[in-house]
Amino acid sequence: MRSTRTVTQGSTFSAGKRISVGNQPLNPKPKIRFKLGVIVISFCACGVLLLQNFESITGQLSRPVTKVKIENQWQSISESEVQSLIGSYMGSGFFDFDVQGVRQELESHPWVRRAAVKKIWPDSVALQLTEEVAIAHWGEDQLLNQYGETFKPVTTEHLASLPRLSGPEATQVKVMEQYRAVNQLFFQAGLRVSSLNLSARGNWVLELNDQIEVTAGREAVLNRLTRFLDFYSQQPESAFADIVSVDLRYDNGIAMKSDRQDLSGVASR
Repeated sequence: MRSTRTVTQGSTFSAGKRISVGNQPLNPKPKIRFKLGVIVISFCACGVLLLQNFESITGQLSRPVTKVKIENQWQSISESEVQSLIGSYMGSGFFDFDVQGVRQELESHPWVRRAAVKKIWPDSVALQLTEEVAIAHWGEDQLLNQYGETFKPVTTEHLASLPRLSGPEATQVKVMEQYRAVNQLFFQAGLRVSSLNLSARGNWVLELNDQIEVTAGREAVLNRLTRFLDFYSQQPESAFADIVSVDLRYDNGIAMKSDRQDLSGVASR
């Protein structure tokens, strides 16, 4: 029986050769497999080389972190304090350097509100510290920031000029807001509120120019202080030279005490 072959248009056929269409082999799989085999072998060879030389390669890439880059200026924390806080972390390999640990260590400092720590290849770390801003003393040994939060530095001697605020627990924001209102009121009269205290019974007591203690009571505090300022502005400056305390808890008068005499009343309507 004779065999027949069907040859499609565009196909070529010759005895002992592969069939192709448009001069392209119909079965390219052997060539693709060969290329894939070469790629796999190459990857395997690279992997073996990496494993054999892993320590040497990582040692070259992960150099010890020995340099500190300061990205902003600090007012209340010194470079020596920072070095002391992060000293145990320095010298670690670049990839092993504990960024989170350094951040937590820095933020444990009472003057550091927030710390940003960034590694810079091959051997450096960059620090950016946001410091607390003290606006007043709080109680015996704490400071108050602009958010009404307290913090406790080792020393506050260099901040003696800040006002002294105090009050029951969790009243920091209330006292701070009252201080701002009262201080603005007296500032216009050329007086400085050097301290403000809120007692456990809600009584407000302030001190003016580190000299005159003013008791304003619990109610209508700003109205009473305004009445006192009206009276103060009508007196000669020398009239208050010896006054050590003023009591405003009267409906139609002001009681003042001099360091040279007993309590005396002054009518004020």
